[in-house]
Amino acid sequence: MNYSEHRPGAALAPWIECAWFASGATGRPAAAPERVLPDGCVEWVFHFGDPFLRWSADGRSEKQPSSFVVGEMTRPLFVSPSGRVSTMGVRFRPGAAYRFLPVPLEDLTDSAVPTADLWRAEGRDLENSLHESRGEEDRLAAIAGFLLGRLSRESSKRPRLDEAVRLLIETRGRMTVERLSRRIGWSRRQLEREFLRGVGIPPKALARILRFQNALRLAGSAPSPSWAGIAADCGYADQAHLVREFRELSGATPTEPDLAGELTRNFVAPERLEELLRPAGDVAFVQDAGAIRA
Repeated sequence: MNYSEHRPGAALAPWIECAWFASGATGRPAAAPERVLPDGCVEWVFHFGDPFLRWSADGRSEKQPSSFVVGEMTRPLFVSPSGRVSTMGVRFRPGAAYRFLPVPLEDLTDSAVPTADLWRAEGRDLENSLHESRGEEDRLAAIAGFLLGRLSRESSKRPRLDEAVRLLIETRGRMTVERLSRRIGWSRRQLEREFLRGVGIPPKALARILRFQNALRLAGSAPSPSWAGIAADCGYADQAHLVREFRELSGATPTEPDLAGELTRNFVAPERLEELLRPAGDVAFVQDAGAIRA
């Protein structure tokens, strides 16, 4: 499978991590479904080829919609191609999707909602435009135009929520909810309410996912990872605590080989996780406000 990522221009850089493309040809679904792991990001996916299959725990599968938004995930998603792969995704930074989506983010958690159900006629027009486009550059320009249009109409900025998410990313999930509440100036109850509405999950859940992704980053950067050392570096009580978190967030232990499927490898590559775990203001982006491009 061919996979590539394209960074956003300056106007979208604080909110969009990247746009990505996956392509390839398969004659049949993959022998074993691959897992997509929770990473704190909302994804917007377009299938221009054959939609992927989504697998349930009991072994049943169903085709994904041709275009949909995946909300915050609190458990792994199992997918496999059903034929020709030609897929585009837009990856929102943690806590950033609320600026573009017309519904509370808690309505999308652990679910996939078709584009047309969210943006109605605007969404259908965008889908048609992307399907009629002949190349990646045209599709990148179309999606950037749509996102910039949504951003220019957005009027419900939430600076304290943005700061709370930034602090969790900056500490890679090691800031407690109590300390975060004090730093932001919200009660714990208000903090959780604002996170559900604007992120989709409580702050403790986002911190947990960021800590898990940091462990994946450290493991992927080491030839022979020491899981005890990674547990200590990431703020787990001990190695057993880390293993329990891996089981709950990935459905596997840290050393199980099916964590290294082709699609999964692209999403957990150390350089990608460095991007995820770097606050948006610390990233140098290309100065092109009109498009998402490499």
